[in-house]
Amino acid sequence: MGHTKRVKEAGRYGSRYGSTVRKRVLKILSERHSRTVCAGCGKSVLMRRISVGVWECPSCGYTYAGPAHTPKS
Repeated sequence: MGHTKRVKEAGRYGSRYGSTVRKRVLKILSERHSRTVCAGCGKSVLMRRISVGVWECPSCGYTYAGPAHTPKS
């Protein structure tokens, strides 16, 4: 199993859990793994999640609190 063009990262769940739940998970994962502009250095980077709601910029080390699943500046 793995990623496919149609279901992308939610492909690892196969046919389990129902399509609606997998679509929600896909939305959360795609937002989580997208590039975000850092408020500290201004670069467009992939933020690192330290714990629930705590995000860190790998470039400058800027740490901030935000939403649980998606890094918003």
